[in-house]
Amino acid sequence: MMNAPGHSDSSYIIRSGAAAESRLELLARICWPATQQFLHRRGTLHGRVLDVGCGSGDVAMRVITAGADEAVGIDINAEVVAFAQARAAALGSAATFRVRGINDVGGADLRDFDVVYARCVLSHLPDPRAAMAALWRGVAPGGVLMIEDVEVAATWGSPPSAALARYRELYVAAARANGASPAVGAELACFLRDLGAAEVEVDLTQPVLRTPADQMIHAATMDAIADPVISQGLATAEEVDGLVRTLADYARAPGTVSTLPRVVQVSGRRPD
Repeated sequence: MMNAPGHSDSSYIIRSGAAAESRLELLARICWPATQQFLHRRGTLHGRVLDVGCGSGDVAMRVITAGADEAVGIDINAEVVAFAQARAAALGSAATFRVRGINDVGGADLRDFDVVYARCVLSHLPDPRAAMAALWRGVAPGGVLMIEDVEVAATWGSPPSAALARYRELYVAAARANGASPAVGAELACFLRDLGAAEVEVDLTQPVLRTPADQMIHAATMDAIADPVISQGLATAEEVDGLVRTLADYARAPGTVSTLPRVVQVSGRRPD
């Protein structure tokens, strides 16, 4: 996931880099079915694809396997890019990865893409409207900008869990305190229309987590946001440790079902 519009990650609250590799892989696997349907709906698994905030490189590698002519992933975090490059080499993928920020999109080597795609990027930024405008600069005439982003407050579990509710509350509070935009989903289509996009489409999806392995994403994410939560005085280290343990127990409990945040999917075509 890309961290900020330029080369700073000051508003990004989730631990990244090498320490995040297992979480990135888990999240990529969980998210792919909804992302795949999103990409197929617009018939965009072809041509040149730019994956902004590529994380583990999963989307870039999958779209090139599905028939894209070229897939480039960019991320501001050099450790994350190195991880994606290593995964691509191990899998024999032709996808390529570069250390770049959103403000680099539209430059000489990051322009004229048939698809510019970003997942869980804009909600981490203090100015998502400006970030979307930057992404728009990379789209070729006739190409498509495709955004997936989350509404964290819509996460839920069955049976209800006080720990899950507290984790959700802390995530939103920490993001806002860092200047991020965790409730930006409802505005994304408006931003895209203001840029002059045609054929703007909006949809919603929410991945349901049914296995202990998948539901461990909540504990992993609570652990990954521990530093800003504690430094901002939102919770003590003891509370955070307790929440991580309780969320892990919740994931393993028989009959438990929970979700990722609700995902807003927005896309629009750049006029020829």
